Amino acid sequence: MSCDLIRLAMAGFDACEPTLDGSRIATHCLYPSFESVHVYVVKDGGTFVVHDAKGAFNSAWGHARDEKIITAALDKEALRYRLRNDGNRLVISDVPDDWLRPAILAVANASAAAATNAVARVVAVADEALVAKIDKTLTASITSSRIKRNFAVRGASGGSRKFDFAIRGADGYDLFVNGVTSHHASYFAKYVAFSDVEVDRSNKIAIRDEELKTDVESLMLKVATIVPLASIGASKVGAYARGKFETVN
Repeated sequence: MSCDLIRLAMAGFDACEPTLDGSRIATHCLYPSFESVHVYVVKDGGTFVVHDAKGAFNSAWGHARDEKIITAALDKEALRYRLRNDGNRLVISDVPDDWLRPAILAVANASAAAATNAVARVVAVADEALVAKIDKTLTASITSSRIKRNFAVRGASGGSRKFDFAIRGADGYDLFVNGVTSHHASYFAKYVAFSDVEVDRSNKIAIRDEELKTDVESLMLKVATIVPLASIGASKVGAYARGKFETVN
């Protein structure tokens, strides 16, 4: 392969553009949206100030609007990379010429990690809340001994696939339930689990608490039956609660 093609593909990362926040450099680090992390460099006397212009905060806020969790993630990465969280900007000051490259890389890595970790935590909190609601609904109508939580089953690929719940029918645990939200960190793992288990699609239940994005709903419908949390009783889950294990439309 020609190195010229590779250099051409990577040429954008060599660009430096003057902005009101300082000279902006696109880096190889990525936010959860797969956008490049931009780092800004400002000349300050004989040294430099390097910052992310609130890039991590803005990226995380766009995915998960929880300021407390985002700020905690910024603080954690600032400490790890020896930066400051200055009004939701990740900053390092007094950078000499020969430390400019490491400073840019430190800010870029910290910014990407902070945004990714904040989004992952918010998604985890949302998933945990949804699973708790499903648990409460299931145990209100199904004997606890028929419900397994964090159920693992070997998929067709040979990998272990986990489900939030499995419900025992006439021939063992054969109704698989996952809570699903529209964030890729939530639905992607659930999609893989559903698609890798070879049982009837009607026995794979994706429970949502809020409307799913159109593309997410289309994807999930290929491998599972989507059931609103408020409609569990009218679904196949409700049929299992009543001891009826035949397919229910």
